[in-house]
Amino acid sequence: MNMTKIAIITVNYNGKKDTLEFLESLGKLQTTNYKLRTIVVDNGSWDGSVSEIRKRFTEVDILQTGENLGFAGGYNRGVEYARIWGADYFLLINNDCLIKDSNLTSELVKTAQFDPKIGLVSPKIYFAPGFEFHRDRYKKQDSGRIIWYAGGRFDWDNIGSIHRGIDEVDKGQYDKVEEAEIISGACVLIKKEVMEKIAPPESGFDERYFLYFEDSDFVKRAKDNGFKTYYNGQVAVYHKVSSSTGIGSKITDYYHTRNRLIFGMQYGRLRTRFALVREAVKLLIFGRPVQRRGILDFYLGVTGNGNLASHLTSGNAEYPLKLSIGIVNYNTPDLTKKLLESIFNIDSGFRPSDMEVIVLDNGLTDPCKDVIKEFLPKIKYLQNQENEGFTKGYNKTIRFSLGEYYLMFNSDIEVLKNGISELVKAEDEFGGSAVLGGKLVFPDTSDQDSAFHLPTLSGAFKEYFLAQKGSYFMFLPDSPGRSQSPPPRWYKVEGLVMACLLIPRKILNRVGLLNEETFIFFEDIEYARRLKAFGIPIYFVPSAKFIHFHGGSTKRIGQEKANEHLIESSKHYHGKFYYFFLTLVLRLGQKFGRVKTPVCR
Repeated sequence: MNMTKIAIITVNYNGKKDTLEFLESLGKLQTTNYKLRTIVVDNGSWDGSVSEIRKRFTEVDILQTGENLGFAGGYNRGVEYARIWGADYFLLINNDCLIKDSNLTSELVKTAQFDPKIGLVSPKIYFAPGFEFHRDRYKKQDSGRIIWYAGGRFDWDNIGSIHRGIDEVDKGQYDKVEEAEIISGACVLIKKEVMEKIAPPESGFDERYFLYFEDSDFVKRAKDNGFKTYYNGQVAVYHKVSSSTGIGSKITDYYHTRNRLIFGMQYGRLRTRFALVREAVKLLIFGRPVQRRGILDFYLGVTGNGNLASHLTSGNAEYPLKLSIGIVNYNTPDLTKKLLESIFNIDSGFRPSDMEVIVLDNGLTDPCKDVIKEFLPKIKYLQNQENEGFTKGYNKTIRFSLGEYYLMFNSDIEVLKNGISELVKAEDEFGGSAVLGGKLVFPDTSDQDSAFHLPTLSGAFKEYFLAQKGSYFMFLPDSPGRSQSPPPRWYKVEGLVMACLLIPRKILNRVGLLNEETFIFFEDIEYARRLKAFGIPIYFVPSAKFIHFHGGSTKRIGQEKANEHLIESSKHYHGKFYYFFLTLVLRLGQKFGRVKTPVCR
């Protein structure tokens, strides 16, 4: 029987001290009855958080977003990562919380399992000692027993959550396990079924909010999908209230003002919306500057971080790893094993200290797990029940990666001496601002064409009728006239095949993942076109060499099925109208042209 998997997810943004104390407190948790994985989503911190967490808590997965995505975006990335791991429950908890009870997770899970309709459960939450709103009101012995949240309700007239028991000394008056109208985003256990079913715009938290009201919006959508929210007063955590943003700070002022309007105007009653408009007008006249900005941004449609400069990343984000290598296996266990052997060869340039390998079995027809079992302790292994296609498979490995750079390998690649280190060294020189590919060779070490121009009608005509090699089909980049001495260290190209392609994380964040609208083929061309649109260069690095058993992975699909996918992907990329004329030029070229290469793109 499989053990229950619980992912503990927290978001850090330059909160090193709080995050380290939170992680230290996790040591109190009982972990005998379930598998636990702790994920810290770092939102582009520059305070040394990542290196310190990695040094002190080696078992923690640190997911670097590269920019400040707020609570909403940070939690979404963490949940996405945890879902790929296979989490049954997600414990989302602020980094300024501390664990009080060792049975916290087991009690929250027990409550969630009581009824299939229970989707979210929050514990009792105390003010952390010294963080109470009214410290002079309490006796010394009351410290650590002042309630911040013990269930509550949502005030739909004024658009805001009302915490039951806030500022009260706990005397057991809220110890029940019961349904609650609201949960607290500071600490909430969420069932995986909620994430699977919850409605758009996001599969998790709505990133328009950035922070504040993202939890209220999430609860509203969860309830609309038939889930119940519960409070468990038997267990508790401590919360350093407003430690991250500060009570009455500009950040709080701005996001609370703007997001209250976003939430209220979407879900509030007509009377409430009129009241919000009146209040907005009043704040525009008499409000503080950031409140006025929040009102204006709402009406201008500015969402997300709102470009609030004081709360954005400096661009110097730390990454826990330098490189992540993604491999998708589809019926090629023999080739996948060869690839792994070459990666872990001492001469490849792979460094176990700051690099990782992720292998995805894309379906169970001929999985590689048993064949590569000697590598399983050293790699991350994922498994799909069915073949989800090239792009979905590689995107899953990207989402489950932690490195500053992501290097995708087809399973029919073999790394030659210093292949990995040469690519990483070149990317470091580019400052992570380019996409790179290495030189591919056949098993006999003869050169293999791997670069291409984006396919056009004029390019097809030049290739077929004017015999200008490389105008349409793949080619091997070289210096002009082959006479340049010394030859360039790299060559700028329009596109490279994805058998071996290195993409920095910050480019993935900007351009996006692979296009999942096609099953296989044209993903390299589509991504190259997108990179060009964003002004991001692609370079061929001849010093990084790799054997490519060309077609070793795609031929397992079967020739007939492969041709169907090729035609389907070509129509999707070009559009039916352009595809028709391009196919016409290719057929005429086959019959009357000077080049007879039977290749279609």
